[in-house]
Order: sequence, then C-alpha cells, then structure tokens
Amino acid sequence: MKHSVRFFILSLIFSFCGSAYSATTASSGWTLGSMEFSYKQQGKTDSKSKITQVLPQLILEQIADNSLRLISPQEDLDRQLYELQTERLSLFLQLSKENKTRDALVLSKDNPRALRKAIIESEEKIADIKAKIDENLLKKDEITKKYEKKINPPKEEEKNEEKHGFAPFPFPFFREEEDKPVSETVSLYKNDSSALFSPSENAKTEGISSYTFEKEVTNAKINGLLTGDILIFGDYASVTVNLYVFPGAKCTGTVTEVGNTSDLIAIAQSVVRNLTPKIANSLPVRIRFDIKPEEAARTAVVSVDGVVIPSEKDLIIDAGIHSITIGAKNYDSQSITYQFSGEELFTVRTTLKPLVSGTLNIRLKKLKDGIFYFNGNESAPVDGQNMYATASVNGKTILGKFTRTEDNESAFILIPESIAKDAGHLVVNAKPYDRAKNIDKRRRRMYTAYSALICSLPATFFCVGNFNSATNAYNADRGTYEDALSWQKRAYASIGVSCVAGGWFVFEMVRYLFAANEVLPASAKPDKSYKEDR
Repeated sequence: MKHSVRFFILSLIFSFCGSAYSATTASSGWTLGSMEFSYKQQGKTDSKSKITQVLPQLILEQIADNSLRLISPQEDLDRQLYELQTERLSLFLQLSKENKTRDALVLSKDNPRALRKAIIESEEKIADIKAKIDENLLKKDEITKKYEKKINPPKEEEKNEEKHGFAPFPFPFFREEEDKPVSETVSLYKNDSSALFSPSENAKTEGISSYTFEKEVTNAKINGLLTGDILIFGDYASVTVNLYVFPGAKCTGTVTEVGNTSDLIAIAQSVVRNLTPKIANSLPVRIRFDIKPEEAARTAVVSVDGVVIPSEKDLIIDAGIHSITIGAKNYDSQSITYQFSGEELFTVRTTLKPLVSGTLNIRLKKLKDGIFYFNGNESAPVDGQNMYATASVNGKTILGKFTRTEDNESAFILIPESIAKDAGHLVVNAKPYDRAKNIDKRRRRMYTAYSALICSLPATFFCVGNFNSATNAYNADRGTYEDALSWQKRAYASIGVSCVAGGWFVFEMVRYLFAANEVLPASAKPDKSYKEDR
C-alpha cells in the first residue's frame, strides 16, 4: 500500500513538472527580417536606388516591439518536418561516406582476417545509420498524423461521436486538455531594424522557394521574411510587400501601397498597418464599450489608433496592441493601450469624470520667501505680504515644487486629487534643503556607528569567553577568585561598550531612514487656520 501511494505521489509530481516544463518551453521568439526590395524599372538613379534599402528599414522600424504571433499547427508542423529533413540529409551523407569507406577496404587491407573484421565494423555502422533513417521516417509519419486533426479538425458531429460516456478523472493532472495555441514574441533580425538579410547570389538565382534559399534563411534564425517590389513613376511609387514564413517559404500576406517618394515614412506606416494582422496571424477580436455615467455615454467619442468609431456598437478589429481613447463633452478623456488577443470578446469599462476647473490657494506652514511651481507650467511667488500661492486645478493630482529665494534650496510638494478643488485653501509643511547632502551625511554616520559596533565585538567575545573560563576554573578549584573577578569586570565593561555602540548604530540608522524618507514630496492638507479666521 505504501509503495502504491508513493508511486501515485511521484506520478503527480512528474506530471506537474512535465506540464510546467512544456509550458515554459512551448513559446520562443519569432524572428522577422527583410531583404532589400527590388526596383523593377531600368535606368534608376542613385537617389531612387536608395529607396530599396531605406523603405524595408522603415517598415521594420514601425513593427511594434514585443508584439505576439499566433503559431498555427501547419507552421509548427513545417518546423518539425524541416528539422527531420535536415537530420535525414545529414544521415544520408554519413551513409554515403560509410559505403565508400567500406568499398575502399578491399584495396586498403591485405590481410583477409583484418579485411573481414573491418567490413563487419563498417556494416554495423551502416546498419546503425539505416536504423536512424528509418526511425526518422517513422517519426515523420507520426508527427504528420498527429497534426492532421489540428490542421483539419473534425466536424462537430464527428467530435460528438468521439466522446465516451465515462466521467472524467477527478484529478486535473490526468485530464486530456485541448492544445492551446502557442504565441511567440516577434523580434527583429539581429534586433536591429537597419539590418537587412542578404542571401547569396546562388540562393537568389535558385529562387525563394529553393532548398538553398530556405537553408540560408533558417540558418539565419529567421521565421518571417519580407520581400518587396517598387515601381516608380514621377514622384509616386507603388510598393508591394510579401511576407514569407519559413520553413516552407509560404507567402502568408501581400500588401500594396501607393505614396509619394518624398514621404516614405507614411508609406511604411500604411504597409505595417495592413501587414500587422498577417504577422500576428490571429483572428479578429470584438471590443464592447461600457461607458458611465449615462450622460457621458450619450456624447462619448471613441478613437482606436487615432480613428474615431461609434461607441454604441461593437468594434471588430485585428488582434494585437491597440490604443483606445474615450472622451465626452464636459468630461475628462481616458486612454488605454492593451494587447487585445487570446479572447474573442473584450469589454472596455470606464467611468468618465466631469471636467474640473478653477484655482486653489496654498501656503507654507512656516513662511519663507520663495516661488511655488505647479505641474511644470505655473509659478507663483510668496513672501511676507502675500503668503498664498495660486494654482490651477483640473480634477487631477498636482505635483509641485517650492524653491527658497535666499539659497535656491527646493522641496517637492504633492496636492492629492481629493483636495485639489476650486477655491480650496491648503497648507504644506515643505522644508527646502539639500536632501542628497543630508542623506549622505546620515549614511556616513550610520556606517561609522556600525563600524564601532563591529570593532567592539571581538573584545567583548574575548572578555566574556575568558570570564566564563575563569568562572568554570574557580568552580572546579583550578582558578582563583581574584582572576574570575577581574575578567568579570572586563566582560561587563566590554558588553557595555558594545551596547552603547549598538544603540548608537540603531539611532543613526533610524535618522538615516528618516532622511531617506524626506525625498518624498510633502503632502498638502486643508488649511484649518483659514477656516477659523473666517
């Protein structure tokens, strides 16, 4: 019984570890590169010929960093089949070499016994290579059958027939879960938008679908390759960009754009906008908006990636990173940038806040001549005759700074959103001084106290140890009372020194922490004295 329980626990652990490993290793980077575009017309000038290099670099530069690509079962199958194909080619070359070596043994071995032994060894190597090739072919068939249902899923009726009537196992570790789509982070070739992939002349001659071209692309660790054709008439250019996925050299998307040659950035942005869904390789998503309050919802204006759309209808867009801004008349707008992928429906909920305008007054707890700065665009001086500074409010938190006139020392202040209201009167305990210098001074003193504590400990341990030894010797009638008494005094004295050093260290550490905390802005509070005067 104990053995069965142990086996069951180990099974759970291995199952969990295996699923965790597969989850962490399932996704990896998907590298996107581009070749230099080709110019279709004859008689091109040097200025126009540079477009073939600049335009693909601009396109790669516009690709969103850390975007995701959904890896299809067919693409995953092509990768595994390509690895098996590469392995078979390597094994076949080894087989050819071993056959030639075996045939040459007749000429290199004069001794029949040595010849027979060498032939047997060579035959064993050949048989081992053939077995590996057969194993590779068998694995190829198994993988193809495994992905057949993923690439061509059965109809709903066939799925229902496959279900059995047994209840699922109560432990989730052994449940047969459906394969989830794998997403990979898109990265650029050599992590540089200016780096273009340049195949050899032989690969260019054989074509993009040839094995030589595919081998060079895969050796460069490129999964997606952009190629393009440029046609120019006057000041206008027609650009056609193709996306090829490797291994397999399958064209998964083509985008054509026309623009002015003087504005290549606009052409690149338009190409990327239409090419991004092909790179993401994901289904469109639906976005629903839930805007409150109702008054704001009636006049709400929603823009997605700078394009205004109706807010009362569901929006269908390509999966990926999108920026959404929601605003309404007399309400403050809100923006969000999010990766919309992995689900069919997203609901964006927001509660818009009414626009707030007006001014508030703020003063120092201890009056000093100086200037208040608010949000980097307002300033208000204060002195003995005018103790209150005026700041504009918009319903948001205000971050400011007070600078003392006599020495230009500063202190940051914070006005929380809850009290940043029109006609408010606030007070802040801002202390302008050099905080960096004060922190450095407190840190040095703390280190000095710590050093004193550490230096006192060896003497304390020595005296306490000798006192214990003298006491034990006296109790065993091997030492004198005077010796134990003298070590006792030394032990108590050294302990006292260590305690004083420890207290000094704790005191300096607390002062250092308070000094470090002073870098935080001083928070303003309602001015109660103003209300009392009123």
